[in-house]
Amino acid sequence: MTPTSRRRYLAAAGSGLAAALAGCIGGGSSDISSLSTDDRPARGNEDAPVRMAVFSDFSCPHCARFERQVRPQIFEQYVVPGDVLYFHVDFPIPVNETWSPAVASAARAVFDEAGNDAFWSFFTAMFDRQGQYSYDVIEMVADEAGGVGAAAREAAQEESYSDEVESDRSMGEDWGVRATPAPIVADKSVPVEGPPDEIFKNIADAIESQL
Repeated sequence: MTPTSRRRYLAAAGSGLAAALAGCIGGGSSDISSLSTDDRPARGNEDAPVRMAVFSDFSCPHCARFERQVRPQIFEQYVVPGDVLYFHVDFPIPVNETWSPAVASAARAVFDEAGNDAFWSFFTAMFDRQGQYSYDVIEMVADEAGGVGAAAREAAQEESYSDEVESDRSMGEDWGVRATPAPIVADKSVPVEGPPDEIFKNIADAIESQL
C-alpha cells in the first residue's frame, strides 16, 4: 500500500470513531455471487437463498464489537436455520500495520491447514484477544483451534498469504468498501452506524427483503 493509500484508508477508518460501530461502503458494484466456499471461510447452507459477506480487519475495534455483539445474532437467526450463507472477507485497512495483515495471513493458514471450523474458532478467539496480539498468541490460538500453531505463526511472521489478503482488499475497493466492518447482503451494502441492535435490525431487514 502506498503512503497516500494508507493515509486515505486510515482517515476513512478514523472518521467513524464517533459512532458506536463505524463502517461504511461506498458506491461500488459488488458481485457476491462470485464468492465461493471452495477458497474462503464461510458459514451456512451453500444453497441458502441469501448470501452475505462482511469485510473486516482483525485490528479494527469496530469489527471486534461487530463480531461480539452483532454476528452471533445473525448466525443464530439466519445462518443456523439455513437462510444465509455468510462469508468472511479480509480488508486490512490496515488499522495496525503489523497485526492487521499478520493475523489475516495466520487465519488463512488455519483455514488451509485445518479447515473451515478451525478457521472460525481462530477468528472468534483472535477478535476476543484484540489488543493482545503477538506471535505467541497467534500460535497458541491456532493450536487450540486446529493444532496448526506453527504453520499459523510462520504465516503471520512471513505474511505468506499477503497476495490472497490483498486480493480481498482490492475486491473490497472495487465494491466500494471504505471502512470496516462492511457488511453486504445480496449485493447491497448495509449501514453499520449506531448501536448494535440498530445494526442488527438493518441487516435483518436486508435479509428479510430477500427471503
